Amino acid sequence: MDTEQQYIKASRLEERGDSSEAIKLYSNLIKTSKDPRYFIAFGICLQKLGHWKESASKLEKGIALKPSYCEPDARLFLAKSYLKLNEKKKAIKQWEIVNSMEPEYPSYDLVQKEASKMLSQYK
Repeated sequence: MDTEQQYIKASRLEERGDSSEAIKLYSNLIKTSKDPRYFIAFGICLQKLGHWKESASKLEKGIALKPSYCEPDARLFLAKSYLKLNEKKKAIKQWEIVNSMEPEYPSYDLVQKEASKMLSQYK
């Protein structure tokens, strides 16, 4: 099975609620590829199991590999991990970054609105 097939399989497992099995595939994917999608998906999956520290590290890596790939969404997930790790300042920094970004599409400002909402709650 090639990496893209593994990624699709991991995504489907996660959608069905089998995050533990999905994590095994994501873990294997990041060993053999530097695709930011794999790191970001892995980080989100880890959140579902409450593995906040590992989630943060995978999301950070995914953002670093290719900041232009879903950066606002990935930063919102990263902020959630930071908040769960009681690293409020780091979470606020992520929301501020997202809040300052232009929407990726003219009508797609939901991510920025979410960041603004979170900033008003935690700042």
